[in-house]
Amino acid sequence: MIDFTIRKGEEKDIPALMQHIHDLAEFEKMPEEVDVTTETLLADWKDHKAYDFLVAELEGEVVGVSLYYPRYSTWKGRCFYLEDLIVQPHLRGNGIGLALLNATADEARKAGAIRLDWQVLDWNEDAVRFYERIGAHIEKEWWNCKWRIG
Repeated sequence: MIDFTIRKGEEKDIPALMQHIHDLAEFEKMPEEVDVTTETLLADWKDHKAYDFLVAELEGEVVGVSLYYPRYSTWKGRCFYLEDLIVQPHLRGNGIGLALLNATADEARKAGAIRLDWQVLDWNEDAVRFYERIGAHIEKEWWNCKWRIG
C-alpha cells in the first residue's frame, strides 16, 4: 500500500490540475477538445468559485485529482457533479481513486447534497467496473446533450 494524502486543492495545484486534464483528454482520445487554459482554471476557481477540487498527493507530487461543483435536481434536490476523477495510470489500483471519490462525497454531504453524479465513457471498462463495484448506478437510458453557447 502506498502512502498518499487527499487534500483540498490550492492555487499552487492549478498547473498539476491542468496537466491531469490534458492527460485525461489524451486517454479519452479527445486532446483537441481542451479549450480551458491554466489561467482560466485559476480564475474560475479563485475568482468565480465555479468549481472546487481535491488532490491526491504522493511524496509531494499531485498524482490524482477530483474536480466537482454543486448542481440541482428538481426531483431530488441538492447534488454534486463530479466533472473529473483522474489518477495517474501507473498508480491506479492503489486506492487513490476510491479515496478521492469518498472525499468528494464527503464534501458533497457537508454541503447538503444527497447524490453525486458523473459520466463515464462506455468503452472505459475499467472505470465502469470500478463504479459498479462501489455501488454506483450507471444509467444507460439517458443521453447527454451539449449546446455550445459561447
